[in-house]
Amino acid sequence: MTNKIPFPKNYERFIELGQEAEKQNHLAESVEYYEQAYAIRQDFPLNLVLVNMYLALEEHEQALSLASEMKEKYFAYLDYLEIYIQILIQNQMFIQAHSVINERILMEQSDEMRKLVSLKKKIRHVELMYQQFEVGKIRELKEELDDLNKHTYYEQMAIVKKAGRLPQDEFIMIGKKILLDERVHNLVRSWILEELASLHVKEEVEFLWRDNKKYTVIPASVGTPVDSATYQRILLFLEKELLNDDPILLVDIMEEIRIHFALLYPLADQVIENPELWAVSYIISYNHSIAKKFQVDEKHSEIEKIQQIQSQIRFELEKMVL
Repeated sequence: MTNKIPFPKNYERFIELGQEAEKQNHLAESVEYYEQAYAIRQDFPLNLVLVNMYLALEEHEQALSLASEMKEKYFAYLDYLEIYIQILIQNQMFIQAHSVINERILMEQSDEMRKLVSLKKKIRHVELMYQQFEVGKIRELKEELDDLNKHTYYEQMAIVKKAGRLPQDEFIMIGKKILLDERVHNLVRSWILEELASLHVKEEVEFLWRDNKKYTVIPASVGTPVDSATYQRILLFLEKELLNDDPILLVDIMEEIRIHFALLYPLADQVIENPELWAVSYIISYNHSIAKKFQVDEKHSEIEKIQQIQSQIRFELEKMVL
């Protein structure tokens, strides 16, 4: 017969038990109670407590997974952002850590600048330590990236995302090489270029676009695919026309457009001359009856040219998954 007294499975009770275990320095037991409380109610204060407990127990992947659930909360205040940066560093996600800091620096809040610069230096310090003591891991990852073009699209994307664990200098050097490899899929090259943009690389880099021609761009000046003027205009038009009448259609179309703009990146604004007709062309491909209200017959030839480009993009994407 057990001496344990049953208790109701409620949030407050699990918190109390977790705090009692924590006071006695029984961290693993404390985490179990907090996890049971979190399963009942997912709030940010408990998320923060659990994340710090995971860090104390060196369970870095679990800390990242949990913190990512409430990323916006961590980004809201600098003290919380510092914790998130620490989590990224502990997971050797140096590129993402740099990107987060860079975005915050661009917000130009002078009262935060000193601390942000300090965090930036901390990332760089840990990178240098990682370079010095994890030579084998870095060499293995670089060898995997050197053979990137031997893999399928999905394998390439999985491998290239590991590159975020490289120190920034190594990532930029390897990224430039990947951007010019015609045997690497266009979406993978697009992902690399977007990462260079998030790092605010200010030097010109060459890249192969979907037409297999070389172009030059300064990553810091182009933003992300969804930052392009044409994407924003297409989005506004579709929201105005479909948000109230057919929101499901809007979601379906925007999912496809996001992928298309990744493939057109960073030259979408040069390719798309008439964002409104591009939006209409997408609507036609999904629901021709809805598109009739836009008097498409009057602009048939121009829409036909746009549809040919959109069809080519769809064909390119289909080839990637074969």
